[in-house]
Amino acid sequence: GPSLLASDLANLAFDARKVMKLGADYLHLDIMDGHFVPNLSWGPPVVQALRKHIPGGEAIFDCHLMVSEPEKWIVPMQKAG
Repeated sequence: GPSLLASDLANLAFDARKVMKLGADYLHLDIMDGHFVPNLSWGPPVVQALRKHIPGGEAIFDCHLMVSEPEKWIVPMQKAG
């Protein structure tokens, strides 16, 4: 699935829908905390906001957790969608 890290972040939901219309059945989300890797991306609040626009039946979110202490991220990410 396409990585949403390459999207226009100001239009994340629009870009997600666009790649789904082109045939993607899942969306890759790179979750980076700025510790495990030097980059910082998004976390549970952004995933939750995106999920409101892309219901679970429409696409799977493949969340690649590049974070320190990933066990602390599991429940918040699950709740986010």
